[in-house]
Amino acid sequence: MRDAGPLLAAAADGTRERLLAQSRPLVLPRGAAVFAQDAPADHLHVLLEGSVGLSTMEDGGAATLVEILDPGDAFVVGAAMLRLPCPVSAATLAPSRIVMIPAELVRAEAVADAGLMQAALEQMARQWRLLVDQVVDLKTRDATQRVARFLARRLPSPQGAAELPEPRAAIAARLGMTPESLSRTLHGLEAAGLLRLDGRRVDVPDRAALLRLALPRSDHRARPA
Repeated sequence: MRDAGPLLAAAADGTRERLLAQSRPLVLPRGAAVFAQDAPADHLHVLLEGSVGLSTMEDGGAATLVEILDPGDAFVVGAAMLRLPCPVSAATLAPSRIVMIPAELVRAEAVADAGLMQAALEQMARQWRLLVDQVVDLKTRDATQRVARFLARRLPSPQGAAELPEPRAAIAARLGMTPESLSRTLHGLEAAGLLRLDGRRVDVPDRAALLRLALPRSDHRARPA
């Protein structure tokens, strides 16, 4: 399976074959539940195609979207490795393909496969960094900066297109704004010539220019034009 993401790509050939031999594929439509919050993390999930949203819910409250995963991401890595319940629920935000690998097998193989263990640690570190970035986004960055950073992360190259297969309401929730505010911000960036909207595709002619807009105002003043 060539598109199984960086976690499995880092494993030795024999390790990857054993993991995939025991895996179970999922092909899900948009809006399908993958697992529930507090369910046992008895499988490691790898998103092959599509988009998955991670949400949390307090007793009696509404669900809050906390992250959107991209193809190649492994999820509930920490819970699977530590034998803990899933701290979030997961549902598809677009038609998706997912592979489920028994967590017990992943733990056993990681003991003997340094590449797999290193990749698991890197996945957890990247997800921690994204969580920190999200906290900083919500506390210090305005709507335009948040949208610009989100789109820049979606770009596969310095010039290109960011695909947005998720409902706009889900993206707005991830960015801590209303759908109406997200729409106004996107159209404002388009009017400024920084992007072009085309349905679920956003064409960005210059990623660096988009990221400059995402910098804190003090950074704009400190850097030469």
